[in-house]
Amino acid sequence: MARHRVTVGSVRKVLRRSLTMLLPLSIAVVATGCTTFSDSDAVARVGEVELTRDEFDATLAELGVTGDDVVPLDPVRAEITRWINEQLVADIDVAALYDAGAPSSGVACVSAIVVEDQATADDALSELDGGADFVEVFSANNVDQSLVATDGDIPCLSPEDIVNNAASTPFVAVAATMSPDEPHAVAPLLDTTGEEFAWVVLSFRSFDDLAETEVEQLAGVIDVSAAAADTDIHVDARYGTFDPETGTVVGLG
Repeated sequence: MARHRVTVGSVRKVLRRSLTMLLPLSIAVVATGCTTFSDSDAVARVGEVELTRDEFDATLAELGVTGDDVVPLDPVRAEITRWINEQLVADIDVAALYDAGAPSSGVACVSAIVVEDQATADDALSELDGGADFVEVFSANNVDQSLVATDGDIPCLSPEDIVNNAASTPFVAVAATMSPDEPHAVAPLLDTTGEEFAWVVLSFRSFDDLAETEVEQLAGVIDVSAAAADTDIHVDARYGTFDPETGTVVGLG
């Protein structure tokens, strides 16, 4: 087997932030797919809570959009999505939903130990399953030096990360099944040709183990589809409609 240099990019290259998080709005004028803001009825409603035109204009002003600026609809929909998710999350026990596991929350925050072969990965897995401390197993086995600074912690996988990469990236597919009840797993790392070049040992991080910044990010990416299905959500048709399956505001038609 050809030897590849293992870097943090092997694990992190597929990780991206979900579009449901706050996005800066471009104020560049474009020919199509735009809207001009003016006083009218509510932009969106979740249950009995409304995002009024004045509130939305104030948010846009904070992002540099004022008056009759014409802005692309996609980032506007992303901002409306962020507001809707914020209302839905307010009624969710985020910690409990996250700790129910990635299949429930749609989010997987894991730590990783990169090793050269499956035999080493399986041995490390056995140690973790036997109660060994993750940092000790990481220090004894990890060959990816760029993971050392975080003791193996890698950025959380959002629902978008999982949907877009699970089919082609084994460790993402495995992480998407993990929970406190199934906290450890192994998966191969593949190069761009699909050839195995290393293995990774994954350890699910509970809510209490997350960094403060990760906890803050959860509200923007955690799966709110169950809450959305039970809530009356309305979006002004000029911007689109709320799709409960994707948890985002999408265009009509």
